[in-house]
Amino acid sequence: MRALIIGGGPAGLATALALRNGGMAATVYERRAAPDPVGTALTLWPNAMSALRLLGVADEVAAVAQPCDGTQIRRWDGVLLSRTPGAELVARYGWPGVTLYRADLIGVLRAALPADAVRWATTLVDHRVGVTDVTADFADGSRESASLLVGADGIRSPVRARLLDRSGDLRPCGYVVFRGIADLSTEGAPGLMVMGRGAQFGAFPLPAGRTYWFASLPDALAAQVPEASLAWLRRYYRAWCDPVPRLIAATPPDWVVRTPISDRAPLRRWHDDRVVLVGDAAHPSAPTLGQGTCQAIEDAVVLGECLRGGGPLPPALARFTSLRRGRVAGVTRQAHWMGVLGRWRNPVACALRDGITTHLPRRLQDLQLDQMFTFRAGRISRPSRR
Repeated sequence: MRALIIGGGPAGLATALALRNGGMAATVYERRAAPDPVGTALTLWPNAMSALRLLGVADEVAAVAQPCDGTQIRRWDGVLLSRTPGAELVARYGWPGVTLYRADLIGVLRAALPADAVRWATTLVDHRVGVTDVTADFADGSRESASLLVGADGIRSPVRARLLDRSGDLRPCGYVVFRGIADLSTEGAPGLMVMGRGAQFGAFPLPAGRTYWFASLPDALAAQVPEASLAWLRRYYRAWCDPVPRLIAATPPDWVVRTPISDRAPLRRWHDDRVVLVGDAAHPSAPTLGQGTCQAIEDAVVLGECLRGGGPLPPALARFTSLRRGRVAGVTRQAHWMGVLGRWRNPVACALRDGITTHLPRRLQDLQLDQMFTFRAGRISRPSRR
């Protein structure tokens, strides 16, 4: 059996690795001519690190990432609302949260695959499902056939649009996120979320003395911001608690990316007999929980388990979506409502939100962490990939 995987990001590469570890040939097709040299950063939480362990690359990812010492939530003026120590995360789940460049994660996943497993500058233009195979046509005139087509091609997935006959069901979330890399060390610090009235700010330590940060602003306010304007952000966040102003001040202008946020309401079906979706192509969520890439890696591992050993594809793909649907729907809904709470501007409503965050019983906090950060999908072996 062979799989064609459309999309060379973390979802596609992790899926290729999972399928190959399970004995299926898999080739990734990526429309870009080469991977981004740096790009933005991302967080991987314990559930993702557990999934990467099953793929056999957790240690390699940890080597290019920076752990954070747990998490903290603070009010805009610095008042501590909630904290989870890093040692507690390690004791409960085996890993802390880690932060790394997206390009470094892609580099680790690519290095675990054979050199010919990824084909660059190859854009899918159409696919057709037959009785015994699926055929993909590419913009360069080439054509490939295989047992399975995997859409790992992101939030605006062409594979999804063809599979579900819909492409316009993105749901605007009502806010914009600015992502930046500050040339300033916060090594040893916790992952930080700072909550204001209608705005939020987050920061996570990166390797080599840098820090990944993001600033969330509602659409109405973001409309006043010139494209990726650091000067405007410096003025807006100047009275917020440390290290928020210092991080924005230490960020070069070309290290900031502006992204309007959208998600999709959870779906019940991500597949047909020979086509399946993973990652953002299947279940794009708001970034408020930092779980987008984490859930894509989980998808890869579970799909690999469902397809291990061959057998008929339709029941294997149905089992995959059945196993994953409830979990990712819960994450998507929670991330969406976290974004709604983050946009609250009424002082009374914000005080209520902050009070609930502070006084949430520890038992409920632990339950939330367990639901988010626990991942098990059986044992995946590590056969030779070369």
